[in-house]
Amino acid sequence: MSLFKGGPTLLGLMIDVSELRITVNGPQMLFEKLTLVTTLSAFDGCTVEHMRDLAASVEGTIHCSLMGVQRAQISVQAVRSGGHLEVGLGPPSMYQSELVLRTRTGETFRELLSRLLADGAPAPFFAGLHAVTATGHRESHHAGNPDGGNGGARTLDSGHGHGNGHDHGGGHNHDHAAGHGHDGEHHDGRS
Repeated sequence: MSLFKGGPTLLGLMIDVSELRITVNGPQMLFEKLTLVTTLSAFDGCTVEHMRDLAASVEGTIHCSLMGVQRAQISVQAVRSGGHLEVGLGPPSMYQSELVLRTRTGETFRELLSRLLADGAPAPFFAGLHAVTATGHRESHHAGNPDGGNGGARTLDSGHGHGNGHDHGGGHNHDHAAGHGHDGEHHDGRS
């Protein structure tokens, strides 16, 4: 699995393996962390206590050619609506890393999630890891516009300049020369 700009940001966890490898492009620059999302509620057994049991049953390591191998921070934050399991992606000095998550029990992720969060109920449910877009790093935004002009949904590729007139995905062309006539009159670009 891979996390990269413009790629999928939801990784399914209902899989029959006990180890998962995720390549992350731009940890802390493009992606801040991973959070567990599920269709289960506390009434199904997905309580803060069970999420803490899940966090204790999973371990992770972050591999980077520049920084070596580090332990991934896996924690549960209690909030009013329940709990959030979060997986850290390492320090921002990494350009690319590989996150390896594995179950400590040897169970598959499907078995572990079913046992701990759904009280073993056979009813189908979804569980996955959502990549949270980074907001605090300077390369997470377009220069001069804190939310990138799209509510914070866009991020930058490292090393790419701006003002080149290319459409960056929002449907707006940023080439200010196009659309203005020689006499200063504004044209919308249509014939």
